[in-house]
Amino acid sequence: MKDKMFVIPGGFVPYNDTVTLLTYKRLRNLDLDIDVFAFNGESDPGLVDELKNDSNFDKFCIKHTTDLKWAIPRNNPFRLPISLFFMLKYTHDALIEFEKTNYRYLFSSIVPGISHIAAYRIKKKHPEVEWYASFSDPFKGSPYKNTDLSKRSIFYKIAFKVGAFFLYNDKYEEVAVLNADKIVFICEEQRDFTLKQYANYEDLVKKSIIMPLTFIPEWKMYKDLKTKSNCHNNPKIAVHLGRLYGLRDPGTFIEALCELKNEIPDLKELIEFHQYSEIQFEDKKRITDYGLNDVFIIHDKVTYDKSIEVMKRADILVLFDSLMPNEAVQPYLPSKIVEYILLQKPILAICDSNSPSYRILKENGYRYTGSTKEIIKENILKIIYDDNPVCCDTDVLNCDNYNMLEL
Repeated sequence: MKDKMFVIPGGFVPYNDTVTLLTYKRLRNLDLDIDVFAFNGESDPGLVDELKNDSNFDKFCIKHTTDLKWAIPRNNPFRLPISLFFMLKYTHDALIEFEKTNYRYLFSSIVPGISHIAAYRIKKKHPEVEWYASFSDPFKGSPYKNTDLSKRSIFYKIAFKVGAFFLYNDKYEEVAVLNADKIVFICEEQRDFTLKQYANYEDLVKKSIIMPLTFIPEWKMYKDLKTKSNCHNNPKIAVHLGRLYGLRDPGTFIEALCELKNEIPDLKELIEFHQYSEIQFEDKKRITDYGLNDVFIIHDKVTYDKSIEVMKRADILVLFDSLMPNEAVQPYLPSKIVEYILLQKPILAICDSNSPSYRILKENGYRYTGSTKEIIKENILKIIYDDNPVCCDTDVLNCDNYNMLEL
């Protein structure tokens, strides 16, 4: 009989979220029977199709509980009071589910952080289980908690602070770092940023595992990405897919675009930038006020398979990194860098030299990087007028997840 693992991920595939996909990628190749206890998120049709043809998905037995939109109300602060009940219920019910079977392994994810609390309750009562705590973002000392809110309404400021306390509390991270048997990170920068805030850094590093962002070679959407699709749109099309908020700030980029349009009145005939997913009201207003609506075009979030098609049809991929004040170490690595590199297209990366994105791109031949207004303008002009822009020509990602958890 195979060993069994109990997984408390918050959300799980086919709900489309950066962390749900990360969790599945990390676990799918393990030779275990895996029970998942998750909030019920909306299924993504593209992921449903991929999972139907993925034999590894058969090992996952998924039981759903509360609707994710009510349990983790990231964009709806009015639901926060009732979500507190559902989060506490999740920790209580997870323990009940765990005790129905004999499990050797336990796995939890930092997003949502309540997953680590649920795992801690289980570990405290059942110390014999081997607990793997997965991290994709730091909570303790998170720069996002210090986002400049000076231009926001009083309601937004209150909602931001309350939401940060209940959804991104330091305790969610601390209980996992200090009590899990293994702690899993996506890159060295994230590991060091997180663990150097604790007194026993060296001991914590010894129980740490680095599992890089990766992809699933068997999935059609990834196979399609690896099939070269050089585009020659006129005007050139640049796309960014993902939320723009907090330290992932497009402000300097918008300023650079404004200056370029003043210098090149027919800029819209040369290049268009397309943003898919959330962008803040203030940034939308600035785009309109600067008369940039014809070169910076905003779209709603699209499904995962649709996002792949958008990227394949683009000439340039834009990456907005988290920009840290005072050049502090940057622990965030956008998951979209996986798809970007697989596509082997030019990448316009708004990032600084202190980030893992910058390190990875520079190490592999990508040259359109930088976050100052002058560098952004220079890179945009290079992309516009260079018919053969340099981009990576090899697969630099580690796609082998087999036994990476060292079970």
